[in-house]
Amino acid sequence: MSTARSNYFYAFLILLAIAWLPVGAIAQNGSSSTSFQPTAPIKFSSPFGSSFSVTGSLPNNDGTLMAEKDAADLPEAPAAGQQPPPAAPPPPPVHKVTSQIQYEARRWHVGGRIGNAFSPELFMFGLQSQFGPIFARQLLFRPNADFSFGELTDMFALDLEGAYFLRTVVYREWTPYFGMGPSLNFIHQGTSASDVSFSDFTYKTGFNVLVGGQKGRTFIEMKTALWSGPAPVLRLLVGYNF
Repeated sequence: MSTARSNYFYAFLILLAIAWLPVGAIAQNGSSSTSFQPTAPIKFSSPFGSSFSVTGSLPNNDGTLMAEKDAADLPEAPAAGQQPPPAAPPPPPVHKVTSQIQYEARRWHVGGRIGNAFSPELFMFGLQSQFGPIFARQLLFRPNADFSFGELTDMFALDLEGAYFLRTVVYREWTPYFGMGPSLNFIHQGTSASDVSFSDFTYKTGFNVLVGGQKGRTFIEMKTALWSGPAPVLRLLVGYNF
């Protein structure tokens, strides 16, 4: 019986010794001074050219780690009285887009037009204005005045037209449109010879139907006049809006 108890006692001592080994190692490590190895600095860069790096520091008494900023990477501040370097100008495409947005935001434009009329054949030039959009985004009011001169016929026309721009773009960014509107035509026809003179003044109210295309501020247009003879039957125009 005593022999069994002795065996149990020796086994207990062996287990106690095995359990004590990790505790001793921990105590031995704890006796040495605690050291903190900072990690490699982490560098941050901003899109505006400045950069800074962050490194770890020794923990505080409460165990909080602090980050330090390396001021050597920051851009130098300009000296007192020294102006900062001017910003680079925007590239030409940005300036073009800005100008186009400003143009589209305006609701009223003025411009000019020039062209030819046929039957009778006349040389035409005039002024026009553009208001809109009205009622719909694609609908514009485009009154214009044309002065026409020919061999036998002179004409002044005041056109009160509207144009509807389609939601599509064709060859090289041209936007097609169509329109119509009343026309007030003041026509003078006359000729003279050595002893013969003929002159006639006529007023006609007509109705214009037109189609055209516009790219940016430039447009081309073709129109015909109904019920307004002897006004020209066909007119071809090119114009520009400011």
